[in-house]
Amino acid sequence: MHYKNANKCLVCLIILFAADRVCAQETKPQPSTNTYKVEYVFSENQDGKRVNARSYSTLVRVRERGSIRLGSRVPVAVGTLKEGSSSQFQYMDIGVNIDCRIGDEFDSGIALFTNAEISSLTDANRVGNPVVRQSKIQVESIVPLGKQVLLTSADEVEGTRRIQLEVTTTKVK
Repeated sequence: MHYKNANKCLVCLIILFAADRVCAQETKPQPSTNTYKVEYVFSENQDGKRVNARSYSTLVRVRERGSIRLGSRVPVAVGTLKEGSSSQFQYMDIGVNIDCRIGDEFDSGIALFTNAEISSLTDANRVGNPVVRQSKIQVESIVPLGKQVLLTSADEVEGTRRIQLEVTTTKVK
């Protein structure tokens, strides 16, 4: 008789444990599979007027990364192998590099991490290695959907230009 009660208790415990495991599996939130179009606009302003604007866009899934690489590889002499022989070169990437990652989704928008670099040669007529103009931007923010948002704005170190980076994010259906 004692074994029958023990077996009944054991069966009840197994059923309760199994039911608890099923409930725990059902309550786990599923990861989002939403995809967003992320459009960046780099603009240059001089004396309050926009003189140049360039757009770059990519599709990125939630919790994934997107990258854009556009430009040229410019050789830079770093030394010679032997006297009288050819030079050794390293290459610099000149152009636009954008890395982005979408984090969490909110009612007010999405968490967007952006790391952007834009570079260009300043004077092609110089003798020797090139001089590079470069802007690097790293920002993490909550971005509303469907609205263009100014991520950052900065004056050039030398000159009177202002560089701006704006972003618009839209959910892809």
